[in-house]
Amino acid sequence: MAIDFQIKDFAYPLSLLKLKRLFDKNQWLSEESLHDYQSSRLRQIISQAYNNVPYYKSLFKEKGILPHDIKMVQDLKNVPFLNRDLLRGHFDSFAARNAQKYRPVLLSTSGTTGGKIRFYADKPSNVLEFVYYWRFWGWAGYKLGDTFAKLSSEDFVYLKKNRDARYFFHPVTRQLTVNSMLFSEKYADEFIRIFRKFNPHYVKGSPLNLYTLALIFEGKKNHGISFNAVFSQGENLFPDKRKLIERVFACKVLDSYGHMERTAAISQCPFGNYHLHMDYGIVEFEEPRIPLADADDGETLIREIVGTSLHNFSMPLIRYRTGDFVRLRRSPEKCPCNRGFPTIVSVIGRELDTIVTPDGRRIAGLGSALSRAPGILMGQIVQENINHLKVKIVCPYPYAGLTHKILIGHMRNFVGDDMEIQIEHVTIDDIKKDGFGKFKPVISNIHEANTQCQY
Repeated sequence: MAIDFQIKDFAYPLSLLKLKRLFDKNQWLSEESLHDYQSSRLRQIISQAYNNVPYYKSLFKEKGILPHDIKMVQDLKNVPFLNRDLLRGHFDSFAARNAQKYRPVLLSTSGTTGGKIRFYADKPSNVLEFVYYWRFWGWAGYKLGDTFAKLSSEDFVYLKKNRDARYFFHPVTRQLTVNSMLFSEKYADEFIRIFRKFNPHYVKGSPLNLYTLALIFEGKKNHGISFNAVFSQGENLFPDKRKLIERVFACKVLDSYGHMERTAAISQCPFGNYHLHMDYGIVEFEEPRIPLADADDGETLIREIVGTSLHNFSMPLIRYRTGDFVRLRRSPEKCPCNRGFPTIVSVIGRELDTIVTPDGRRIAGLGSALSRAPGILMGQIVQENINHLKVKIVCPYPYAGLTHKILIGHMRNFVGDDMEIQIEHVTIDDIKKDGFGKFKPVISNIHEANTQCQY
């Protein structure tokens, strides 16, 4: 969940400034000192969970765990994993009995990756989210009060009367919200005028929306639109899409990962490395619950993100299996930015987006094949059954036969020779998105049913 700079977010100025000062110092600490910070926060969360959260009070008693048994991050190994099914099925027992003390707000995920999840986010976790993005954007030079643009569809979907509005601007937060549902050549000149009028220094959005905007602007020579930085979030950002966005808008793209449950945050620094923000939450990297054929290439490993809340007291989540995968180096590298946060190679997708091959292997990261074939502006891989993949591509490239050959070759490197691969040429509008405009490069309609028993 990204920072939206709503007026309510400024309701706790002292808390915001206090945490911002702390977070600005934290990023330069050693990893050992950051572990100490985590352990200090963890003890508060464990005490809250034991004393006020019915689910954890019962679980800890069943396992013979007392609050003083969990003093450091390593002690979390004694607590069983939490998964989405448990959280969904026992929602009331995860809410703290003293939740109102922390001013909770009920939120929910979109439900596109395995069912809607409801949860409470409170004042401390809202302050956390705001300050985290404030710091991350600050890596690119952002200062509170700078004008920025947000590419969005949901803001216009929710406000039915404004579905066809091109934008709206909030003068206090300096946020220009632009209607991504209207991104097309038809409105290109109009959007160029909007960006020139408000001159935002930064822009944020999903890779699909950022890429589509770059495509329509690229067709307009001398459009004159540039930014200090572009922030992408919510989907996988592939190298060819990044390259076009950076070329069209003459700046770096800084990508980030987060989830609405607020246990983990990962973002890129200007050197291009992804950093795990250790003061946001505790993250453990666990082996995937299902074997992945490409989980170990000798130099890197695929691991699942397991997160623990450090700031949400109204509904703390402990050892929460997110279903999201990252690729890690066996020998982590130190980033030239000198921040103490560990680096990872990439965020590669969700467990529910893996492909199952006819020989029973499960493959993550297949969407990267789309970025390796020439001429593909956009693509999506859909699996309806275990023997068949449908690949939808937007490809004006004059040598489509060569594109097909290269694309299928890269896909075969992942799935082998027994999988039937069907390529279908479509328009950008034919690429499937959810009700909020979120794009997924890989959709498996069989994987969820095959893995329910794995929780």
